[in-house]
Amino acid sequence: MSPAKSSAAARDADPVGGAQSIFRVLRILKYVGAAPARGVGLTDVARDLGLTPPTAHRMLSALLQEGFLALNPKLKTYSLGRESYILGLAAESRHGIKAIAESAVLRLAESTGDTSFLSVRSGHEAVCVDRKTGDFPIKILTLEVGHRRPLGVGAGSLALLAFLPNDDIERVLARYDASAAPDLPSTAMLREDIAAARKQGYALNPGRIIPDMLGVGVPVYDREQHVVAALSVAAIRSRLSGARLQEVVAALQRAATELGAELAPRPA
Repeated sequence: MSPAKSSAAARDADPVGGAQSIFRVLRILKYVGAAPARGVGLTDVARDLGLTPPTAHRMLSALLQEGFLALNPKLKTYSLGRESYILGLAAESRHGIKAIAESAVLRLAESTGDTSFLSVRSGHEAVCVDRKTGDFPIKILTLEVGHRRPLGVGAGSLALLAFLPNDDIERVLARYDASAAPDLPSTAMLREDIAAARKQGYALNPGRIIPDMLGVGVPVYDREQHVVAALSVAAIRSRLSGARLQEVVAALQRAATELGAELAPRPA
């Protein structure tokens, strides 16, 4: 083995430590948190996060030992554990946007008959924090609570990105990797979607994820006009076109204005 390979192997075998390892562990937590209910396996974590199996196993084991992950003994898959749940409850008590927005998300689902979502930004990603379904027989359930998408991918995610200051948008686009998944739009497509959203005043996902599904989203602003969340509605294509699209947009904008007022801190 060459000295370089020997050195790399030695580093990989070192106990978890240092800033790089911390970032890796946090990425694992985010990855597992966005996984389906059945959880994810060691091979998935190693492959998708660019880790060697020994490194992935060591970090998963540490998170398992501390209670941040749980292991399904039959499937050999990992999901979020008790300590992650406790941290989530603590965060919810301090940043309880889901509780404040829940009635607005429910009203949107009831009034439109379709699926409504609440999304917030997490770094260069959008996270779905609430979802309600309407009474229309065909449900759009492509996004579950806790799932993450790159900013700009999906109606709510696009609303979070498109209405940021220009410098923030450019920083996000500089980190965007369309090759990370086969169904991601190109950077050029995202720029077109951003421009259209700014012109229209709302974000439209024109079937980028599923061709027969459309989504429309609007930003939620705080008192200082910072984008703090996004509300969106998804439906089959025939239900989000023409006059009905404008009706849904109007309902979203009313809900976003009301929610923004609720989220705004009261003057001292």
